[in-house]
Amino acid sequence: MLNYKNTIFFFIILLIVIICADIIFSVSFVFYVIPFFILISLLAYGSASIQSQFYIRSFCCAETKNKHIALSFDDGPDEFVTPRLLELLKNYQIKAAFFCIGEKAEKLPELIKQIDLEGHIIGSHSYTHHYWFDLFSAQHMEEDLRKTDAAIKKIINKKINWFRPPYGVTNPPLAKVINRMQYFVIGWSLKSKDTTISNRQKLMNRLINNFKPGDIILFHDNQPHIIEVLDNFIKFAIEKKYTFIRPDQLLNIEAYE
Repeated sequence: MLNYKNTIFFFIILLIVIICADIIFSVSFVFYVIPFFILISLLAYGSASIQSQFYIRSFCCAETKNKHIALSFDDGPDEFVTPRLLELLKNYQIKAAFFCIGEKAEKLPELIKQIDLEGHIIGSHSYTHHYWFDLFSAQHMEEDLRKTDAAIKKIINKKINWFRPPYGVTNPPLAKVINRMQYFVIGWSLKSKDTTISNRQKLMNRLINNFKPGDIILFHDNQPHIIEVLDNFIKFAIEKKYTFIRPDQLLNIEAYE
């Protein structure tokens, strides 16, 4: 499996070979440039793709032949969208996972309690979802995540085990923190793209044309237009004999200590 450690190991071995060849045969500078370009491209891909598990193991779907799928929501809670979403899920008796921003959780503790009391999972999505989160030092990241842990535990009295990185970006400092804090990194296998696609029909088409058994589907509970789309998608999936499973049951991973 392609990951950070074996990529660096291979690159070092290749660089040693090139240097030895250069000493003996005087190779072209191009032989140095191309491997560096490939390395940078692989590192960028690994950071941007949580499904690649390049830096750390992530759980993005379940291997199953059963028609089971799960819903997950990022960037909340939102005082306007989240209550409507909870009502929709309650109507269909669906339990989902909400990856919450710590700062928002502190401002809307009653909403966090409602999410928990209605049987949904709460995970960490960092404290502020800072735009430059992935450039933080490991120490800064850890402080951020511990602050989120404390905020959520104070509200629901549960120590969360699940973390979803802001923007789905991973890197070596984050991997170090995740290992130290013993989080499960939870990704997704189908991204709704509801933050960039506002057209409801386009969103619906994307979902119905791409979902499959074992999927964890990513939505954002701060986007008002997802309510109608999600309602229609749930109806469509049920008609196709799919069952919505709470993500921890789909993955068989404990969400709390």
